[in-house]
Amino acid sequence: MARRPSKHIRGAGKIGAGEWIETDSTSSATVKVGRIGSVELAPNTRLRVVAARPGEHRLALARGEIRAKISAPPRLFFVDTVSGTAVDLGCEYTLNSDAAGFGLLQVTKGWVSFQWRDLESLVPAGASCRTRPQVGPGIPYFEDAAEKMKQALDHFGFDKGGGVALAGARVRDTLTLWHLLSRVEMEDRARVYDRIASLTPVPAAISRDEALRLDAETLKRLKEELAWTW
Repeated sequence: MARRPSKHIRGAGKIGAGEWIETDSTSSATVKVGRIGSVELAPNTRLRVVAARPGEHRLALARGEIRAKISAPPRLFFVDTVSGTAVDLGCEYTLNSDAAGFGLLQVTKGWVSFQWRDLESLVPAGASCRTRPQVGPGIPYFEDAAEKMKQALDHFGFDKGGGVALAGARVRDTLTLWHLLSRVEMEDRARVYDRIASLTPVPAAISRDEALRLDAETLKRLKEELAWTW
């Protein structure tokens, strides 16, 4: 089956489902996303419109970088990459990916749920999250977090033996620690939970034992208690 040709456009434009947009090294483009926002394409970007209907706007980023500005109810706008899907929760963000699936999500407003298979990383404004092929999204972190923590997270979950330095964590870094809880080995889980509890009071109603067992409802309640600092 022949591939449909890409559109090389400058300025702003509107395209339909199944069409591609491709920018070269000297061009950029802005695509309208129905009535809910727009997506800016940086140079050397290739993007396909998968769906364009009121209940779902879905794009596929084959390579390059986009900046999305969306004002809509959650879960109407999606961007697929080889190693993860950015699910809009009402936000602005930058997403880049190469053809293999190595990429970075940076959120500037609102929240993004970054998903791959049964894995999910919740990324609020001011935070970033890397993604890798066959692994999916890593652990989100705030851009102003300690360098040692960010460097460790560059490897955690992607390379064998990658660990995370907890000593430099601040209260808002419970974003990172909460995600770590469900991704570290069992022997490290208590250390992560206790670091969270040392940074901010955890209500007595939230069971440490249930959290260490990764009880879904307990982790949800813990997230809700911590998220006000994120």
